[in-house]
Amino acid sequence: MMSVKFFFSLLYLSFVRMDMLCSAYCKCEHRSATCDGSNKTVKLTYIPKFPSDITKVVFINNNISNLSRSTLKNLSPLTITNLDLKNNKITIIHKDTFADMKHLFKLDISGNDQVRIENVQNCLRSLPSTLHELLLNHMLWHPLNNMNTMFDGLKKGQIRKIELSHSYLKPFSGKWFAGLNSLTDIDISWNSIGDKDLNFKGLNNLKWLSLIGNYLNYVPDFCTGDLYKLETLLLSNTRLAHLINLQNNTRCLRQLTTLHLNGIAVPIIPNNAFSELESLKVLEMTKMSTQLKKILPLAFNSSSLSSLSYSKSDRFIFCKTGVQMGYFEPKTLFKFCPSLTMLDLSHNFIEFTNQEIRDMFSPLINLREIKLQYLDLVLMPRHFFHQFPRLQGIYLDHNMILPWTNGKEIFQGLTNLTELHISSNRIGHFSSTSFPENILKTLKSIDLTGNQFSCTCKLTWFKHWMKNTKVKLLNETYYNCDDRTKLQDYNPTYIACSNIIFLITVSVGGGVCFLLAATILVYSCRWRIRFHIYKILSSSHYYQQIDGDDYRYSAYVIYCYEDFKWVKHELIPKMEEKHGLHLCIPHRDFELGKVFADNIVEHMNLSKTVITVLSNNFAKNEWCLFQLAVARSKLSKDGTFSIFPVMLEEIDFKNMNSSLYSLIKLSSYAAWNFDERGVELFWEQVINHVQ
Repeated sequence: MMSVKFFFSLLYLSFVRMDMLCSAYCKCEHRSATCDGSNKTVKLTYIPKFPSDITKVVFINNNISNLSRSTLKNLSPLTITNLDLKNNKITIIHKDTFADMKHLFKLDISGNDQVRIENVQNCLRSLPSTLHELLLNHMLWHPLNNMNTMFDGLKKGQIRKIELSHSYLKPFSGKWFAGLNSLTDIDISWNSIGDKDLNFKGLNNLKWLSLIGNYLNYVPDFCTGDLYKLETLLLSNTRLAHLINLQNNTRCLRQLTTLHLNGIAVPIIPNNAFSELESLKVLEMTKMSTQLKKILPLAFNSSSLSSLSYSKSDRFIFCKTGVQMGYFEPKTLFKFCPSLTMLDLSHNFIEFTNQEIRDMFSPLINLREIKLQYLDLVLMPRHFFHQFPRLQGIYLDHNMILPWTNGKEIFQGLTNLTELHISSNRIGHFSSTSFPENILKTLKSIDLTGNQFSCTCKLTWFKHWMKNTKVKLLNETYYNCDDRTKLQDYNPTYIACSNIIFLITVSVGGGVCFLLAATILVYSCRWRIRFHIYKILSSSHYYQQIDGDDYRYSAYVIYCYEDFKWVKHELIPKMEEKHGLHLCIPHRDFELGKVFADNIVEHMNLSKTVITVLSNNFAKNEWCLFQLAVARSKLSKDGTFSIFPVMLEEIDFKNMNSSLYSLIKLSSYAAWNFDERGVELFWEQVINHVQ
């Protein structure tokens, strides 16, 4: 028993001792030691000791001006395979510096731009044959006269990758790497290399090449450099002005599988630009400049292409207008790349409501992943995804998609969907019809981050599904309600929500019935209500009586709109123009913007008498009857006031009401007549009454 305790005690002490060996200025974990002086006031001038199990050392942003074998003495007992010495203000590197680094696999001395090129050349001879990767970025070497023998010290080894980016290299020659038969990857991105500064001779085994960010106006002729084994070519962010010579200058790259042309400023993607690249699998053309105006019909003609990224292209317009302006041809855009399994059209504009645009995707029957992010979509595309029966992943993040209930129309035909990404939209809730049963059976993960959920009873089904599903909810702890509370803290129950729904239904139903009954009642009695309001206002002296000498109008004329023509062409000329009387004509004299009932009462009070132009239209017009009621009320209060009916036509019995009947029976009236003598008598009666 004691021996076992003793053994574990020793084991514990050994671990403690190993932890204590890590410097206070460094961090040691997972066989890696990091000493980063970028955010510290104290910058180390030496490399401290580390635990014996450390294999990777990241010693960056410190201050070691003189790098020698002695500087690395604390690392020599360790099996260091990865050594990072970036940005340490190194000015001198001794030729035997790495003599004790017997197991080194990767070395990074980037950012030490004060060290001379000769120092680096000599120290490379002390590197072990195990070295596979050498990083010399941000070195800013000038001039480059001695580069031809720069890497001779690596010939005995198995170096596979060399990085020389951000160093203003110009020119570049494959002769620098002569004899490095294992070298397959070269990164010379973000230098000053121009169209006439490239010589690929001697790089016959190269498989990966980055020319990103160089001053290339034309696609280099890779065939003159014997780069027949090249598999990955990165030409992004160069100054390429066109792709006309792309097909000819890459025709020999029979093994090229990946081509990046991101961030270039070409006006046209020409026909058959990639057709000669018979092994091409991945094509990236993202962040294209605003100069890109046209994609020719056979631009993406490639029977081998499996992944196409055409996103962030200044919102290229895949819509009817784009077709009309000749920007692209939807019938052939994807017709000749039938092997496509991944398509990214994010950050563009796609008119999903246009059938011609939807049909543009129909040749892509082998598609397994589609990315439609940042398209400002508001609705989920209906009857669209069924074109891709093998689809496994849909990415619709960062749109403005609203909740939907027609899941069958959206996801019909998808029997292999495993991933659905709809984060950062406006999806407030889900229902049992949002996803058909076949989707819930195949789905393995879903991302709903960034949607503000409406935490009401509408979410009951979804919360129940979340608790019982085997689908992985990505970043579930970050799902929030629209009131900023956590979704995981909201737990509605079917019983509670059923009671609430019942109460809401009864309340809303009762309210609707009451409102409907009140509306019918008010509508049926609207004229009585208006008239009683008038009487109340009148009795409270809201409308003041006028003395006989202060009348503005000789007569107030009540007529319906259909009879206005007679008023305009017969009554007004005769009464006003010939006899100098002043009539109140509502169409002409009412004050604009004032309540119509107020206009009626005020102008009737300003009139000596009232003329009613009676007709069948008058009898059916509610406003006419209202005005007549106001006049009759005024008549009952004012003995000097009078109403004189003018009968344009006989009123049918079906249109007659009690007020009209009593007016006609108890008053003398003038009947309009087309007989010459009858007309004279008519006007004589009217004028005599008004005067």
